[in-house]
Amino acid sequence: MILDAAVQFFAEKGFKAETRGLADHIGVSQALIFRYFGSKENLIERVYEKTFLSRWDPLWEDALADKTRPLRQRLKEFFRSYFVAVDDRNWIRVAMHSSLEGSDLTKRYIQGPVTRLLGKIATELRLSDDGYKSQPINSLDLELAWHLHSTVIYYLIRKHIHGTPVSLQTDKIADMIVDNFLDGVGRTAPSLLNSAAGRKKNVSIRKKRAPG
Repeated sequence: MILDAAVQFFAEKGFKAETRGLADHIGVSQALIFRYFGSKENLIERVYEKTFLSRWDPLWEDALADKTRPLRQRLKEFFRSYFVAVDDRNWIRVAMHSSLEGSDLTKRYIQGPVTRLLGKIATELRLSDDGYKSQPINSLDLELAWHLHSTVIYYLIRKHIHGTPVSLQTDKIADMIVDNFLDGVGRTAPSLLNSAAGRKKNVSIRKKRAPG
């Protein structure tokens, strides 16, 4: 009960809020909170585990790497599932408060499971391109995967932070995001992101077009 209330409390008030306020909010003594959690820092760590880690499905990475199915299908299924896991007011508000107030909760989450999963997406995108699949993953490949992921995150920010109207058809949104992304990648990624030769060629063209 205390942990569930703490997730909601910190999502609304931020991590600078005192445990006394949490105790008053749920009608228990501050001593009882410390009896179960020891300290505010330990309580926040449990909030991290419940808010972020408990929602993470370790099977996502395996499903994304399953080359028996088309990449488009794999990505759509992942983002549909991801929407179900993270489309939650407390989740996105805890993430925002954490970063803005100097806590490392969201940073750890991003640098751990999120970066690992986006690396998997970047790898699968590279392997789906016959012309460039033998080249190693680079920072722009990862940025491309972040670009796809950030569309979902900003949907959550619009819905749960800004409070603006959004479509609630998350399955259709997931499909639309993936389709638009993959169709766009097919036209831009090989020449602009994955191919060093393509980048040099574009630089050369710009130089030729420059005045003088």
